[in-house]
Amino acid sequence: MSNEIVKFSNQFNNQALRRFTALDLDMLMAISTKVRDKGTEEVSFTFDELKRLTRLRKNLTVEQMAQEVIQVNERLLALNFRFEDGSKTIQFALFSCFETDHENAMLTVAVNQRFAFLLNELTSGFTRFELAEFADLKSSYAKEFYRRAKQYRSTGVWAVSLDEFRRLLDVPTSYKTGDITKFVLKPIEKELDEPMHLRIERKYRKKGHGSGRTSLVGFVFHFDREAPQTRDAITVRQPPRFDNSQASRMSEQDRAALEAERARHGGSMFIGSDGYRPAEEHPLVI
Repeated sequence: MSNEIVKFSNQFNNQALRRFTALDLDMLMAISTKVRDKGTEEVSFTFDELKRLTRLRKNLTVEQMAQEVIQVNERLLALNFRFEDGSKTIQFALFSCFETDHENAMLTVAVNQRFAFLLNELTSGFTRFELAEFADLKSSYAKEFYRRAKQYRSTGVWAVSLDEFRRLLDVPTSYKTGDITKFVLKPIEKELDEPMHLRIERKYRKKGHGSGRTSLVGFVFHFDREAPQTRDAITVRQPPRFDNSQASRMSEQDRAALEAERARHGGSMFIGSDGYRPAEEHPLVI
């Protein structure tokens, strides 16, 4: 398998992909590798190529594969893609063309003009990762966490409020803290602890003034940092595991990197907090 690279603007990570299965996510990321830097022109590829890119192991017929592809776009169409541009709120569909050819087992797609800036001429503020590594993850929660973590690959820290974490990973509102640990965080830890040296720090706040009871308000995820990369080359990550005892010995370079990240977000790295401001000029919102 060729070393396909997924690359998109960080603004796309602000979009929650509701009701997407693991296979849906694999297909969407595979499609994004084909349309990247193609502007709004139509791009075609075969079902066999799509199976290869997603590392699909199911033995699907052409018609079954066609239905899987159609389902991806149906779920995309059900989303409310929008971004704010000054006094304007712009809403749009992800693809202007999404043609599934059942007879010839082909898929033809074209990116909507309003969405093209997220996949074209990306020189800064982008997320990048190996498609094969993404496709090998089994849990949809692990996949959705993985792409967000890759946005913070240079610092190895992603801080997020509980409410924003629920929104971004499409966690059911019925899930209590124990359910989030069991059904969301455990699958993420199981698949990403070894390759990323993932460590989850939970943040709590007292429920009332003078009360000893606390409630979970967010997470700080620590994982392997990646060295700066050129073009789309993937660098092998071999930094040491980050733990609390290392915080006091943080190098000036690491401290400067974290402070720079904090400054990009209005002084707060805690996504979803009152002081948080997205780094991008026109963030996607729900």
